[in-house]
Amino acid sequence: MAALDGLRGLAALVVVLHHTMLLNANFPASPGEGSLQPGTPLWWMSYTPLKLATAGWESVIVFFVLSGLVVTLPVVKRPGFDWIAYYPRRVMRLMIPVVGAVLVAAAFVVAIPQRSLQPSGTWLSNSSTPNFTWEYIVKAWDLVGGNGHIDNPLWSLRWEILFSLALPVFVILAISLRKWWSAGLAAAVVVTWLGVRAGSGAFSFFPAFFVGAVLAVRLDAVRLFAGRINRFAVRHLIWLGLTIGASALLISPWLFGPGAGSELTAALRAFAPLAAAGLVLCAVGWKPLGGLLSSPPFAFAGRISFSLYLVHVPILIFSAYLLAGQPLYVVALVGIPLAILVAVGFTWLVEARSHQWARAAGAWASARYAAAFRATEPERERPQLTERGDEGRSGKAVADAATGQREAATPAQRSRAS
Repeated sequence: MAALDGLRGLAALVVVLHHTMLLNANFPASPGEGSLQPGTPLWWMSYTPLKLATAGWESVIVFFVLSGLVVTLPVVKRPGFDWIAYYPRRVMRLMIPVVGAVLVAAAFVVAIPQRSLQPSGTWLSNSSTPNFTWEYIVKAWDLVGGNGHIDNPLWSLRWEILFSLALPVFVILAISLRKWWSAGLAAAVVVTWLGVRAGSGAFSFFPAFFVGAVLAVRLDAVRLFAGRINRFAVRHLIWLGLTIGASALLISPWLFGPGAGSELTAALRAFAPLAAAGLVLCAVGWKPLGGLLSSPPFAFAGRISFSLYLVHVPILIFSAYLLAGQPLYVVALVGIPLAILVAVGFTWLVEARSHQWARAAGAWASARYAAAFRATEPERERPQLTERGDEGRSGKAVADAATGQREAATPAQRSRAS
């Protein structure tokens, strides 16, 4: 699965580029927004296949599909999955880096005043924190009902942790639809469309996790399908077409230009989970793509992807204020390397240790539960030697009586009894 780690790393880099470009007040944040003139550099970066380099929302959908696959796979791979160990392990795996990332974000927020010179409503203005107080830290730590204003990417961690807590439901659904997986994927498209159209986060994002869970349940079939393609002489052309098709479907709302209406955008975004699943299929099945994603640069990006995702936005905003008045490329040349450097340190100092602590917490919880269960298990009652009416008689007397009854029985009765 090294290729999937590389795919995750690539998606994290795309999110970093997405937020870097949003420092430009004219860069559209969503399909259909903005009024860019055709032929300008920003237009080319937004409404052509070049959008793949800055497709932030779409990359988060890739994250969600990968999470659904990776978190579900251990559950369905073998019986007897330890749910008692899973919950504390998973929560700590997510929450310890979140706690650390919020503290890093707070440090960069207070390092320089954040009073935006851009008009109200731009991404930089909306993401700045001119009047920081300690309450922002507490709200950011509250993934379920809080506010991650000082660290913008935390909005997606809310759905990660809710999915993790509801994992048994997703697993049961995916297993139940194992034979009818195509109907399950079609339902995911419909639910995603409802969510995007109505502005419902749960309906918009949970289907992506479900698609990942279906991939986990059907992973053998996915590999079998990939093997069939790889038997063709033109397999590379087939895989290239699938990769291009999945990539185009992922960013399809952008390819209709700034005039794309909300109905069209919602309809096309509904297919984003399937497009992300298509990219996962290509990464697993196409050896050249898998080899590229497993290469050292992408492997490195995969190792730091979670940390980079968590810490990059406060650093980019800090760089924008530190270099106020400088061209965007100058801010990018400072902010992106700084974010990667901090992510490397964060991976070593916080994330790697969170893995160890999470595993230890899971093992401890499982052992404590087993010990508590053994301690409360009622002792087996000793066999009763007396029957109703024999109270007060000794065990020997009862045994003698039973022997006498045996001897008094007829041969036929003794034969039936034996």
